[in-house]
Amino acid sequence: MREAVGSSSAVRGVSCPKAHEAGFPRTGGPLFRQAALSLAGRWAVAGLLAVFLTVWLPGLALAAKDKPAATPTAAAPAKATPFYEAEAAAVADAAVRQELLEVGRQFASAVTARTMARFSGKAGQRHLELLTDPGQAFRDAARADALARLQAANADLAASQYFVYADRNPATQLLLLAYYDAQAKRVAFVGADFISSGKLRPREDSFITPVGVFEHLPENWGYRAEGSKNSKGWRGLGARGSRVWDFGYQQAPRQFRQGVYDSQMRLLMHATDPDQGEPRLGGPDSKGCVRVSAAANAFLDSRSILDRHYEQIAATDKERDMWLLRRDRAPVSHPGSYLVVGDSALGSASN
Repeated sequence: MREAVGSSSAVRGVSCPKAHEAGFPRTGGPLFRQAALSLAGRWAVAGLLAVFLTVWLPGLALAAKDKPAATPTAAAPAKATPFYEAEAAAVADAAVRQELLEVGRQFASAVTARTMARFSGKAGQRHLELLTDPGQAFRDAARADALARLQAANADLAASQYFVYADRNPATQLLLLAYYDAQAKRVAFVGADFISSGKLRPREDSFITPVGVFEHLPENWGYRAEGSKNSKGWRGLGARGSRVWDFGYQQAPRQFRQGVYDSQMRLLMHATDPDQGEPRLGGPDSKGCVRVSAAANAFLDSRSILDRHYEQIAATDKERDMWLLRRDRAPVSHPGSYLVVGDSALGSASN
């Protein structure tokens, strides 16, 4: 059988030519042929080799030794765990813990992220890190302050509930979305955003936001903003439809010609002008009320965070027109009714 083309085997009966018969020289072609060196030439080559070994080779070794070692590539920093996850982890009830995680994620996405984007590159004196990670020490101090104030005010803490904690400290101006765990008698924080508390202005009707515990009761029925502008073009309570929480008349420091004295004010929590007021959140700027962002206003409203009494009326009195509550709301499992105002510059009320 004839062998296939390309095979390396010899075909029987066919002799292969020897190397020199095929045109290949016995001792290599001109490219490989070396000329014979004389004795003097050999001594010259040996001398050059000795110079290379004694001069150049040590220099190359020294240069290699002095060359800095390659710097290892730094590993990417681990992504920080959101603070609300650590706060929720301390809650024993699995269902509540899961809800706190969901509420924390939703608040971070719908509220905190918008505030961070608004102040990106122009934070000024604002501490933006407090929004994404209010440190453990700060949270512990605020936790102790909130709990001490609630207990001192004889607040109804028989059941677990959400509430709002506002730090009026001019250096922080922070809203913390809080949850009181009645079983553990502990407070967990699951959201953070900027506020504006009261700022005294001479010859104006202005107050410093009072510290304390203020309850959102049906006796002080809240309302919604009309979105109308004042003489300065401000929509003082926010865009049309924004929620206004009414905490009734309270005593608060007010600027008089003779000095600063306590006087009566109507304490509200509300949104502010989206164009002129929101860029000023994060610093004292209101006339005494607690100003919040439009996003925070919508979140607290849609989740019924402070509507415990209103939700009870809606559930028991079907004939009553609960126009104040949103029809598309999705209440949390334990709505509350308390606004707690503290001041981290003054320390905790627990001390």
